[in-house]
Amino acid sequence: MNPEKLKVVQEFLKCPANRALLEEYHATNSEEIKLIIDNKFKKFYQNFRILSYLIKVVHYESKHFDRKVRDHRNRYQLTLTDNIDISPIYYEKSFSDSLGLSEDILDHISNDKLFNCLRNLTGRQKEILSLVFVRQMTDKEIGQYLGITPQAVSKTRRNVIKYIRKELTYD
Repeated sequence: MNPEKLKVVQEFLKCPANRALLEEYHATNSEEIKLIIDNKFKKFYQNFRILSYLIKVVHYESKHFDRKVRDHRNRYQLTLTDNIDISPIYYEKSFSDSLGLSEDILDHISNDKLFNCLRNLTGRQKEILSLVFVRQMTDKEIGQYLGITPQAVSKTRRNVIKYIRKELTYD
C-alpha cells in the first residue's frame, strides 16, 4: 500500500469511534457497519483532500506573494536626496489621474524582461511611453505638453517599440 494512503488510514483510525466501528466490523462482518465505515471514511478523505489542497494553495500563494514583495522592494529602493523638486506640474486631468494610478510606465509593468528593457530607456523615451500608454494622450497632445512636434513624438514612440521588440525577441 502507498505510504501516503497508509497515513490517511492511520489518521482515520486515530478517532476512537472509527476504531471501535472497525473492531465491531471485524467481530461481526456486518454489511451495515461496513457501509457506515465506508461513508465515514469517504467524508474523512474528502475533508483530507480539501485540507491538503488548501495547504498547498496557501504555500504557493505565500511564495508568490513573497516574490512580488521582493521584486517591489528591489525596484523601489529607498533613495534619499537633498535636491528634490517639489514644484507642482499643472496639466489636464486624465482618466488615470482620476483613478489614482501612477504616471510612470514602469509602475504598470509586471513582466521582468519588459521591465528591465524599459529601465534602459532614456528619461524622454519613458516619459513619452508613459504619456501614450498610461495617460492615453495623442501625439499632438504630447507634442504640445513637451514642446516638440507630433512627428518627433511619433518617431520616438516607433523607435522605442522597435527597440523593445528587438530586445524581447532575442531573449
